[in-house]
Amino acid sequence: MLGKVGRGAILIVLISLLIFQTNNSYSKDIPFKLIEIEKVSRYHENRIAFQHIQRQISDDFDDSISCLLIIKDDRMYLLRDGYDDANVIRTTRYLLELERKVYDSLWVNLIDKKPDYIRITDRRVELMINTNKDFVSKNFGNFYANVRNSFIQKHVNVFRRLLNNRSEAGLHIERNPIQKSLFVGASDAETKYALAVSGKTLNDTVYFAEDADGDGFTETFTVDLVDGFHWGFKSGPNILFIYNNKEEDIKQIIGKLVHEAYYGTSDEEKNILANFPKDEDIISEFKLDKVAQVSGISEQ
Repeated sequence: MLGKVGRGAILIVLISLLIFQTNNSYSKDIPFKLIEIEKVSRYHENRIAFQHIQRQISDDFDDSISCLLIIKDDRMYLLRDGYDDANVIRTTRYLLELERKVYDSLWVNLIDKKPDYIRITDRRVELMINTNKDFVSKNFGNFYANVRNSFIQKHVNVFRRLLNNRSEAGLHIERNPIQKSLFVGASDAETKYALAVSGKTLNDTVYFAEDADGDGFTETFTVDLVDGFHWGFKSGPNILFIYNNKEEDIKQIIGKLVHEAYYGTSDEEKNILANFPKDEDIISEFKLDKVAQVSGISEQ
């Protein structure tokens, strides 16, 4: 039988697990792989794909990295922000574990809006690869930021058009309460809700946005077109993949999407107000007897 110490230790573990579970958001797990030029399925069509990941998946995966792929005239341009050499990370981790040293995340190069990796191929023939941050940022920094922001904004605009045409887009919204923690006083706190919304364009491009922690801001925004373009099995959304964003500049672009999906956009509000039926029309249409409003009367 377990003694008091053993039972106490188990109780602490169980409470810790419950706290973890009740604090856990409803964030959707989306399988994906980082863009790799060698694995891109085709390069004969001009297109852009962007990934932005800020989520801990495992110790073997970079939890802060962006990838911008541009395909133009059979050339592929791949820029990364927050790039760490995976081989160096694996070697470092192996040595630390061999020496039994405690370490935090080894993926130290964080997203900072300045690309630190570029690779260019022409019909899959290598033209350039450079991981010198100063060189890449100096020569391609403005290009990267301008293309990235404009590309995200383009799809935000499409998403808002879906919101303004909800019935045609088959818009689907999920709203789930986020369970409260077990800390004292948590029961008195306001309940937060995780929100997720999805919709589809006429050409079957699927849009998805999520506020997983109920803070009112969209962290995840994806765009996917099932047209055979990918970079491997389960490579994830092949147009846009913003996963658990923490950057303020991207937040300024996508942050209101889920809130607008649930509560309505300003355009939707204007349209509803402009087309709201008049009371006289409803009374006439349904042959109701109009009753004059009486105010200021109270029962004695």
